[in-house]
Amino acid sequence: IKIFKVTLNIKGGEEKSRLDTYIAEKCNISHSKAQRSIQDEQVKLFGIPVTNNDHLVKLDEDIMVLHKQSGVTVHPGAGTSNNTLLNAIIAYLGKIPYTCVRPGVVHRLDKDTSGLMVIAKNEEAHSFLSGLLSNRNIRREYLAVVWGMLSSNPAAIKTNIAPKRGNEEMMCVAKTAGKLAITNYSVQKVVGQMNLVKCVLETGRTHEIRVHMSHMGHSIVGDQVYGKNSSKSARYAKNSDFICNFNRQALHAYKLGLYHPKEKEYMDFCSDLP
Repeated sequence: IKIFKVTLNIKGGEEKSRLDTYIAEKCNISHSKAQRSIQDEQVKLFGIPVTNNDHLVKLDEDIMVLHKQSGVTVHPGAGTSNNTLLNAIIAYLGKIPYTCVRPGVVHRLDKDTSGLMVIAKNEEAHSFLSGLLSNRNIRREYLAVVWGMLSSNPAAIKTNIAPKRGNEEMMCVAKTAGKLAITNYSVQKVVGQMNLVKCVLETGRTHEIRVHMSHMGHSIVGDQVYGKNSSKSARYAKNSDFICNFNRQALHAYKLGLYHPKEKEYMDFCSDLP
């Protein structure tokens, strides 16, 4: 049996096609074979195995909007030099047409956070989107499952966030150091001893939602860094074995709103919970 590796470059407008149909047409194989290759995780988008067509949300000459899976690191850093989303983007785009420390990356998601990201495909798009982000004109909404019962009234938490002394990979709430961080939140649903919470970022500091929720005593379920204050709750919760072994934080970037860098049209994107 001969095994062939085929690379397909998806063009603008083609992202709306069903993945199995697209593969069958482009590779001249049957629909059932295309479906089987997807089920066997032989199909990858940006180096990541995909099981459906939801990973690529929008693609044109200027931007890509994609759904990042949990467990995927956005860019190389301490302990991770390969197999990142940025490596895959560079491989996909070929030679990056502009210089940037993190080419294409406008904003980031933590490794174990899933959801929507926008990637700039050229210098003009990157500059425009970075400007939107700096001026707080990119709307980013998250869904999080947190421990305990929050007030049913929508509220905001406003603190400074700074690197933790002695461990700069962690962030913490600070009185005067660091940068201002504002997270708006509202309870969407009560689930046993937990709340499903919508969080809307005003600032978007590193680990902002995770730090803020933990600071209030309502850490995100599955957060192995900021979630130690929930260990007792997990032990006595229903389905505690499942919760204690939950291998990611229950945080998902489910809505993204921004203006297109060229057309200046406002666009809203939504990603269902995984």
